[in-house]
Amino acid sequence: MSEFNNAPIPNGGPAAPNGMRPAPIMPSPAPQGTMVCGIVGVVFGALGLVLSFIPIINNIAAIFGLVGAVLAIVAIVGTFRGKKRGKALSIVAAVLSVLAIVITLAMQSAASKALDDITGTSTSQSSSADADKDAKTDDSTKTDTKAKGEQDMEGDLTDMHVKIVSAVRSGNDYNNQPTVLVTYEWTNNTDKNNSFAVLANPKVFQNGQELDTAMYLDNPEGYDSGSYLSELQPGATGTVTLGYVLKDDSEITVDVTNLLDFSDTAKVTYKFAI
Repeated sequence: MSEFNNAPIPNGGPAAPNGMRPAPIMPSPAPQGTMVCGIVGVVFGALGLVLSFIPIINNIAAIFGLVGAVLAIVAIVGTFRGKKRGKALSIVAAVLSVLAIVITLAMQSAASKALDDITGTSTSQSSSADADKDAKTDDSTKTDTKAKGEQDMEGDLTDMHVKIVSAVRSGNDYNNQPTVLVTYEWTNNTDKNNSFAVLANPKVFQNGQELDTAMYLDNPEGYDSGSYLSELQPGATGTVTLGYVLKDDSEITVDVTNLLDFSDTAKVTYKFAI
């Protein structure tokens, strides 16, 4: 009887206490493929981050950022469960998406503050504006352009003093199109820290058509990509450089108005030969 109990189990291997051979341990399946949600999340997050710096358009950036964040969360859950590869890619998608949302909210908050400041100052200036209007009516020697508040090359806007310093040809943009680099000098006349992007609305025209803002692969000499968003303290003066895509070799007209003054009641303007 003892010989029967001690007999080896068929196919080899040690015997279990009850005489049965233990079941073999199967290896866990390896992750298959890269998480598609992570790739799409990176695309949406990157688009949202780029658009978040552009006023008004950054409303779309917030949507891109939200979609990218949702896709990133789905991808992260999938990769942590071991079903898919791409954990690092999913984390990058989440970071880009969150940055797009945060920057969009910050830009819109700054624009809202600027609108409140302009609204508050317009009431206090109404009485003096009426007096100035009566004085200008009696002065028949002033031209129509002066009556509209146009100032040649340098002047005051609602919350800042602006000077259009120069406009020179620059390197080609990312699409290999010729560009012009315009330099502005401005002084923050508010009682808060502010940037040129929050207070001013610079535009460049050629043949009556507004030029697109240039985007460079390699920043040309003299171009400071961060100057447009850099803040100045009250009373401080700084310079801003912006690139624009040229249509041809004709002269350009540079206009600077208040960001939210759609009637262009105050404007600094100058024409440059290119």
